[in-house]
Amino acid sequence: MQTCSGATTADEPCYVAGDARVNQNPQLTVLQVILLKEHNRIADTLADINKHWDDETIYQTARKILMGIIQQIHYYEHLPIYLGEDNMVKNKLIYPNAKDYVNDYNPNVKAGVLKESATAAFRYFHTLIRGQLRLFKESRFPYQSIRLSDWMNKPSILEENDGYDGLAIGLSFQSQDKSDQYFDREITEYLFKGNKTLGDDLRATDIQRARDHGIANYIELRSYCGLSIPKDFNDLCDYMSIKNIKALKSIYKRVEDIELTVGGSLEKHVPGTLVGPTFLCILLRQFYITRVGDRYFYENGEDKEIAFTLDQLKTIRKGSSMARLFCDNGINIKKMQAKAFELVSPRNPIVPCDQLPFVNLTLWKDTK
Repeated sequence: MQTCSGATTADEPCYVAGDARVNQNPQLTVLQVILLKEHNRIADTLADINKHWDDETIYQTARKILMGIIQQIHYYEHLPIYLGEDNMVKNKLIYPNAKDYVNDYNPNVKAGVLKESATAAFRYFHTLIRGQLRLFKESRFPYQSIRLSDWMNKPSILEENDGYDGLAIGLSFQSQDKSDQYFDREITEYLFKGNKTLGDDLRATDIQRARDHGIANYIELRSYCGLSIPKDFNDLCDYMSIKNIKALKSIYKRVEDIELTVGGSLEKHVPGTLVGPTFLCILLRQFYITRVGDRYFYENGEDKEIAFTLDQLKTIRKGSSMARLFCDNGINIKKMQAKAFELVSPRNPIVPCDQLPFVNLTLWKDTK
């Protein structure tokens, strides 16, 4: 560990991971540590079953397996909540019933990040952030509640009073905030406040970032997505409420001046999703090109030199889940609901970890 940038005290511990933002907030730190621990857990198992492998082979194979697990979780467990499973199937982002490889790699597609996605559409989900983080015991009894702004760049909470497990369970048990146009005050008034009374405004930062990147306006993106093109403010009523249209009219002189970050966040959600039609269009495009433009995507089997075997792919499909990551990489987490991104319910009950599917790493035993 090292000293954290932005920490309020010199002795604040600081974690090192692949993402420089690892210490930005406690929940992000927990997730980064979970992924790091998962890599090491996989590597330890590979080293045990393949004692003749050198360190580089172990590292690269563990990295490849972890990437497959992450992609499986992201596409088949996480994104459907935001974008709707039917929309993802229709737009060929996922293939839920696939028994074989999905060879959809297209060398003519660049698997890059769309500015409209990174600086507007995906940042809309900052609305889901809770300002109060609750920590839970294994019994799911809440034992502590913290203000997000008090623990920015202060990951020491993970090392206090079972904070690591408490925050991890909280990620799966505390509900997210509503997906709407409103943002918690902890990120609009107190972001990175440190020892000051007030801090930054994440929503204002999002808007300014999109301006700095020079992305197209809201109307132009509606046109790109094949949606209706408003000629004046009154034409916005197909996707927006009258109240929001009046608010936009009080801020922007012309309908063409509406910024994508603002206009997209005020649209009524498409049924079964957490976004309006413009942001949905952008995000479906983003995660399509992320998939088909990547020849290393885990479901691709065309290049046998880099592909998983079919049995390996099947176990990644069956055994990868956020719940499994919590179980395998918590300190003393023994129970979890199977769908960890969804709240506990009669259809999603908490079960012992040993009842959850897992990735069978013995399929990577080298018999040569």
